[in-house]
Amino acid sequence: MVREEGKVLYAELPENLRQVIITGHGSISTDALVLLSTYGVDLILIDWKGKVVSRLSAPEMRTVFTRREQYIAYKDSRSGYLAKAFVLAKMKNQKALLGTFAKNRKETDSAAAERITHFKNVIEDLITRLEAFEPASIDTSRPSILGFEGSASSTYWDGIKEVVPEELKFDERSGRGALDPFNSMLNYGYGVLEGETWRAVHYAGLDPYGGFLHADRPGKPSMVLDLMEEFRQQLVDRTVISLASKKVVTSKDFQIEEGFCRLSDEARRALLKELLGKMEEYLAVGEEKMRWCDLILSKSRDVAQYLRGEVNNYNGFYLRW
Repeated sequence: MVREEGKVLYAELPENLRQVIITGHGSISTDALVLLSTYGVDLILIDWKGKVVSRLSAPEMRTVFTRREQYIAYKDSRSGYLAKAFVLAKMKNQKALLGTFAKNRKETDSAAAERITHFKNVIEDLITRLEAFEPASIDTSRPSILGFEGSASSTYWDGIKEVVPEELKFDERSGRGALDPFNSMLNYGYGVLEGETWRAVHYAGLDPYGGFLHADRPGKPSMVLDLMEEFRQQLVDRTVISLASKKVVTSKDFQIEEGFCRLSDEARRALLKELLGKMEEYLAVGEEKMRWCDLILSKSRDVAQYLRGEVNNYNGFYLRW
């Protein structure tokens, strides 16, 4: 139950919840924390920069076998194989999203459509070259895989610039501590996606800090960051661009604070509503339909199955164009 000044704003049974996100100011009782944990509901705290600053979840439910294989895999070719799979899926989603934007502008702005198509084709060529790359262990393969990833991302954001309203002053992709509104929205959206992916990695029995594509660093959830690469474009980028294009969020929804661009509370609520609603939407995956949140959990379990040797390959998620 959520209250503000004694008034009940929202009430829901715990068995109907998957995750609770706290952003901004507020408090939560210890009884509520115990109840959430009992029902396996994650509690995520995200700051205004889009960083996941705290996560509370139920105790581990899996055996240690998955994590042992995850650590062993770092030294063999499975680590390079998975890193390549994550990046390939990311690049295919980048290509698909640019293809959609180009198609939508073919009749209304053919020049922009042509430029976007050029960027899509560059990424397509990079995909072909990465598919031919034979990975070894990640320490050997990471520089090459990151080279493909960096080239594709630079091209992708050049294409995205064509569809972002000029008033949001997007010039290039920057990480946390954004200086422009569009990057500020992206960072916040990625924080929400990180929380959802962290939950999935946890319930798949994986170590969230034991990634392959992202190098080890204290406090860095590398496996979470690895897996969420597949979902950034279709879940977050698309949602942020839609809100900006429809003028739901405009330049008036931002202010400079501590030298960084900060979303207004109203704009943050609008972005959260869209993203969380998207997580509950169904999409076709092969012969079945599943929610986006269930798809992220499914891909986490696929990674765990591959590491345990129960399947021979891992196919990253991407939408065809």
